[in-house]
Amino acid sequence: MKPTVILYNPYAVFYTMPLALIAVGSNLDAKKYNVVIIDARLEKNPLETLKKALHQNPVCFASSVLTGNPIKDALKMSREVKKINPKLPVIWGGWHPSLFPEDTLKEASVDIVIKGQGEITFAEVVASLYNKTSLKDVKGIAYKQDNLFVENPERVMLDINSFPAFNYNLIDVPAYMKLSGRKQLDYISSQGCRFRCSFCADPFMYKRGWFGYSPKRMTDEIEELWKKYNFNHVHFQDETFFTNKSRVKEFANELIKRKLPITWFGTMRADQGVRLSEEVWQLCKKSGLEKVMIGIEAGSQEMLDWMQKDIKVEQIFEVAKKCFDYDIAINFSVIVGFPNEPKESVLKTLDIVKTLRKMSSKFQMGIFYFKPYPGNKIADELNENGYQFYTTLEQWSTFDYVDSKKSEWLSDELITLVENFKFYQKIAYRKKSLLFLFLQKIASWRIDNNYYKFPIERKLKQILKPDRLS
Repeated sequence: MKPTVILYNPYAVFYTMPLALIAVGSNLDAKKYNVVIIDARLEKNPLETLKKALHQNPVCFASSVLTGNPIKDALKMSREVKKINPKLPVIWGGWHPSLFPEDTLKEASVDIVIKGQGEITFAEVVASLYNKTSLKDVKGIAYKQDNLFVENPERVMLDINSFPAFNYNLIDVPAYMKLSGRKQLDYISSQGCRFRCSFCADPFMYKRGWFGYSPKRMTDEIEELWKKYNFNHVHFQDETFFTNKSRVKEFANELIKRKLPITWFGTMRADQGVRLSEEVWQLCKKSGLEKVMIGIEAGSQEMLDWMQKDIKVEQIFEVAKKCFDYDIAINFSVIVGFPNEPKESVLKTLDIVKTLRKMSSKFQMGIFYFKPYPGNKIADELNENGYQFYTTLEQWSTFDYVDSKKSEWLSDELITLVENFKFYQKIAYRKKSLLFLFLQKIASWRIDNNYYKFPIERKLKQILKPDRLS
């Protein structure tokens, strides 16, 4: 029996395909190793599936772990592994272990941490474990040796064009399509981010590096996958899909030439959209671009400059106008509630939300509270001023990116204002409906006048119980 590498995706509330696990699994020699991906979001009984895999000559158990609730499940399963097979190495990779390798390795059930880009690093760790050789020469890891924390030198980020294509045979693709509610393929065409936003951990993780697949590779792979899975939409999971203008242009041209009947979604910065030529916009639309995601973060130039977003307010409206002209939907996002952010700044951000949402019912808006997270300039400054970050996995498992109740500088007044705005903007700017016309008129008036007293519409909403308000 070939040795088995067990890859585990912890339970979470979202159902995108586990691309990180597919990436590292695809980079292992299929002739040498049997790769098993267990996804707690799909399995009725993931522990029973894990127990079966543990009887298949396992080399290791590895989990990709995000901060927050996924830590709870990863901890549970890692501890179960150690109960069943105490000598089996347990490996954690992904965002949380990469940012907190030492704190992660304080957990008795975790033996090794893969930091950052994992394709080559994980393959070397697996080979070392299988051959029973030392980990001392494997770059990009931290581990325990004689109960002491050891951290090896960093691994330089590599061009992802040198990695093999993702082997989607490792997962049940139709099952993920069923969960997402559409025949959608999740795909990643680049790694990294070149920008320096002071609230984001990307600069720490990627050292502002970025590598993208060639347009031909992208379309070759997508076409082959389409022939196999017959999807009608590609959801690009890239941090910044539109980083390279010529790549986007060639990709769109390739899709058009091949006449693939698909739509697609990608992430875009406002300044990237502004720099696209009219020709590229036309090609993107013709090739099937359906929606983009744009993080605008704030409504004032002062806040944008402070957070080192490196965009201009006018660029936000310019790219919104382009998407409106080409009938391309946008998922915008903003962040409010930074330390010492005055109420006037929050109101400016909410004002820009109003303006953008009035432009099109296809423009949606995610409104998030700033939550301090290490690995960026703002968090470092907070730490210097005495802010206490979590130090254990159990504590970090309670971290919620959208919860408004845990940042001590947020006043009840501000939270009430923002929560009321979030509720009413969903009603006011949704697609016009006779059923909700009355509610929409009231919500629009409240939004326009910043008046949220006596919110009886919430009770009406509970009575009507609409399926979706945005």
